[in-house]
Amino acid sequence: YEAWFQTSLGRVLLSDQRKKIEGVIGRMFGYHQLELLVSHRFPMGNSSSLGHKIISVPDWQPDMPENTLVSESNEIGLVHDSIDLAILHHTLDFTASPHQTLREASRVVKSSGHILIIGFNPISLWGMRKMTSRRKAAPWSGRFTSCHRVEDWLKLLNFKISSSNYHFLRPPIKNYRLLERFSFLDKLDNGAFPLGAYYMILAKKQVGCPLSTRPSWKETNVIGLPVANRMKP
Repeated sequence: YEAWFQTSLGRVLLSDQRKKIEGVIGRMFGYHQLELLVSHRFPMGNSSSLGHKIISVPDWQPDMPENTLVSESNEIGLVHDSIDLAILHHTLDFTASPHQTLREASRVVKSSGHILIIGFNPISLWGMRKMTSRRKAAPWSGRFTSCHRVEDWLKLLNFKISSSNYHFLRPPIKNYRLLERFSFLDKLDNGAFPLGAYYMILAKKQVGCPLSTRPSWKETNVIGLPVANRMKP
């Protein structure tokens, strides 16, 4: 997957995604940020103001930065409720267990924290390219889960969908010059057109603290005691 993102088409897509992600997370607050990435060479959340950034990748490589966590996406090596923002960059597309990956991301995100999910849209020209591709190489070998299905999974995990958008209307063309001829489509990209190459979902975790119930005090019967007659002086 890393090699494909270094192609002309992959670099143009990454550039577009970083711009769209910056528009979403640039105004967020918090301290701990987690990025589940295809490769440490493609960070997506550098534009956020969150102070402590962690990137997680499935395989170790010798040139990884110090803030890198080597961990499978379905077994994240972090404690519960520790992350303010989790970014899943095509994680659900390429993991073998997307449900468990999403549950793990939900586990480490704090209450009122956010998840930002980027994934390929199967109902697009890119989805058609995947269906007609004989050679299932990256990224066409990915899962391409629909945006609506991911939203349903998030709701089951007590997340509220804050925004859901589709982006990148250019066709999946390898030739860079030919790809640039479709750059005029970027001006029409307002996020609402459902045939974009990828979707971007922002969701907020809605898990409240349990409220303690008022104790049920038992009413006791007050027994009146007889009062002795006062003695006259």
